[in-house]
Amino acid sequence: MNLEKFREEMELYWRAIDEEAKELKESYLALDRLRARYQMFDSVDRSMADQVLAEWVLSDDEGMRFDALALVDEFKIVSATPALRKLRRRLTSSSAPGAPYELQKVDRILRDFE
Repeated sequence: MNLEKFREEMELYWRAIDEEAKELKESYLALDRLRARYQMFDSVDRSMADQVLAEWVLSDDEGMRFDALALVDEFKIVSATPALRKLRRRLTSSSAPGAPYELQKVDRILRDFE
C-alpha cells in the first residue's frame, strides 16, 4: 500500500471512531482504538503511520491533533519533531483559549525527545 492510500484509510478510520466516541460520550475511545491499531502495525505500516501522525499534529481539527500528539508522545515518534516545532510556533501566536495548554504539552514532548 502506498502512503496516499494509507493516509486516506487512516483518516477514514479516525473519523469513524471519533464519531462513535462522540455518540457514546466516550472521549478516549478513539485514542484507545488508534493506540491499539498503531501497536498492530508492522514496521512498514508504522513508518507510514508516523508520517500521517506528524501531519495530524498540524491539523486544524483539535480532536485529530489531540490524538496525534498523544500517540507521538506515547510511542516517541521523534520523526514528528519538525511538525511539533511548527505547531509550537503556531500556538505561540494563537489566541485560542486552549493554545497555552497545548503549547505546554508540545513543549514537554519536545523536551522528552531531546
